[in-house]
Amino acid sequence: YALVTAAQYVATGNSKLALVIGGDVNSRIVNPNDQRTAPLFGDAAGAVLVAQGEPHQGLVCYQLGSDGGGAPLLEIPAGGTKKPMTAEDLIAGDQYLQMDGRSVFKWAIQALTDTIDMMLNKTGMSPHDVALYLIHQANARIINYAMDQLGVPSNKVFKNLQNYGNTSAASIPLALSEAYEEGRINRGDTLLLAGFGAGLTWGTGLFRW
Repeated sequence: YALVTAAQYVATGNSKLALVIGGDVNSRIVNPNDQRTAPLFGDAAGAVLVAQGEPHQGLVCYQLGSDGGGAPLLEIPAGGTKKPMTAEDLIAGDQYLQMDGRSVFKWAIQALTDTIDMMLNKTGMSPHDVALYLIHQANARIINYAMDQLGVPSNKVFKNLQNYGNTSAASIPLALSEAYEEGRINRGDTLLLAGFGAGLTWGTGLFRW
């Protein structure tokens, strides 16, 4: 969402530069005793500076979506204005992230495959026309399964969650930075960035580097 918004501000001339920052300290919201969530998450931050480029560079196409009906699948039940924290909530552990892993897994695969397929069809591109796929680093099985369904070769998919876990809002900027540093992104490449998470929300963008 933020990267698409920044790209549009720059493209319209309203801003010369836009700084997009994503960061989460997940260790503060994950119950260390919950083996369903604690081993999956990491702490990180990343940033992207968006500036005016050549006419062929920048945001090519995007698709954003949300489904509030899925909010209970991934949430922190207590501590906000809807449900202020009580002693009972603390005892129950409702100050921590809670996730219906199986349902989120199924939803994430569907959201990824649907939105990426829509993007490719909209632009007339095939999965092979994209130089590199940078998917939210939530779960290796989600990424692998979705990419297999779309027919995307594994060498076109960047992964680093084995090093950091799921770093939430930082995962895509972190992946983008590392992919660039490793020489996997070159001028003129078409990149597909896809994120998904709590809300439930998802967003996909095609960018030309």
